[in-house]
Amino acid sequence: MDKLVKIKIMALKIIYRIFTIAFFLSITHQAFAQYTIAGKVINLVDNKPLENATVFIDKTGYVTKTDRYGDFKIYNVKSNHYQLIVSMVGFKTYKTPISVQFDTNVHTVEMAENITSLNEVKIVNAKKLSSRYMDMFKREILGTSKFGEQCRIINPDVIKLNFDKKENKLTAYSTDFLIIENKALGYRLKYLVEDFERNEKNQLISYVGYVLFEAIKGKDKQQQEWAENRIEAYTGSLQHFLRSLLGNNINQYKESGFLVMTDTRMENKYRLPDSIIRKKISFFRNKNSKIDQDSLVFWISMLQQPKYIEVLDTTKLQTKQVVHLTDSKGIYSLRIITDTNYVNRWSSVKVRGINRTDVKCDTCKFKNSLYVTYVKYIPDKSKKTYQSFYRSASSIIPNHEMDKMASLISILDGNVLFDWNGVIINPMSLKLERYWANLRLGDLLPIDYLPDQY
Repeated sequence: MDKLVKIKIMALKIIYRIFTIAFFLSITHQAFAQYTIAGKVINLVDNKPLENATVFIDKTGYVTKTDRYGDFKIYNVKSNHYQLIVSMVGFKTYKTPISVQFDTNVHTVEMAENITSLNEVKIVNAKKLSSRYMDMFKREILGTSKFGEQCRIINPDVIKLNFDKKENKLTAYSTDFLIIENKALGYRLKYLVEDFERNEKNQLISYVGYVLFEAIKGKDKQQQEWAENRIEAYTGSLQHFLRSLLGNNINQYKESGFLVMTDTRMENKYRLPDSIIRKKISFFRNKNSKIDQDSLVFWISMLQQPKYIEVLDTTKLQTKQVVHLTDSKGIYSLRIITDTNYVNRWSSVKVRGINRTDVKCDTCKFKNSLYVTYVKYIPDKSKKTYQSFYRSASSIIPNHEMDKMASLISILDGNVLFDWNGVIINPMSLKLERYWANLRLGDLLPIDYLPDQY
């Protein structure tokens, strides 16, 4: 075993134990208790039991098969909130949220047959489409990070792709588990792709799927490398952030960890809609007089202006401003300050393409998001960057490296709910941008992952 690697791993584990001690102290012994989930799976049409159906908990390694009577049991499940998935070839995937606080009996699962509809006739095997579309699918599913690039799809034949040239849209689903080998993190993922869409017109990507983790066996040196990579993948992740919130471990003065502030985007009152700007550019483009050419420059300059004016309030938020308890045990709510337009608190804001610095607007629409980044290293006190980094104990200015790692969290609908394990319960209620938005399966860890696991 490489002694240097082993020392490095042990050092990282010690650091994480320090960072997460408050988190673990906040969890009762019940969170670590283990329970059994039991149930029965039948065919919806004739009520006959279904044998050999796969029953698993999404984003974990908990899995079992139904017996000849359709019965199943999953043992040693930790207390938490999960999504239970039942899958069988020829049937629609069944999913239901479950809360495991004690031994749990699930209501009888009725599986509906998956009858191919008429609008699916254009769906073809991946091999029959250009490899360009297959590469596009892989890139969006696995990601382009250094971990994502080390993933390999073992059975691409289960992927069904369709590219609509008129809509410029790629869609996909899988007929069975897509098997993905992540050589960087030491996992074999079984992924059910229920729905995938990449729309070139509006530059939107959306996909729904369910993941089952299986740890790959390896020699001691491989296990050490995987442990190190898993810690790296976990560091600064959304799951790490949510756990740190519950441990009251954010915005610690002069300590490494998460920085959390408020980002405001406000309509640029000096910029007209694109339709008007492009119409003006088209009009003046073929004019030759100096006045017309000056007008063309003016409208091109306006087109290059940002649609939104964005500022970061450098006041560090407290945990109580970001997370709240709910009426449900073990469920927490993520909050964002929504009633303050921080753009209007600045007397001067420099915006690309705008000569004015007074951009305040009381009637303009604005939206606030959480700005979250992870600080690995605090600048040396002897350097000038230290003073520019810390204005005071209550405010901070992220440097360039921190801003590259920054993510934005916006609430789309109601409250964003998450559990003590750092898992979002209603993911459709929030929008992630920047760093976290670019992470895919290649950086995914089981929801019950702990940094000191080996």
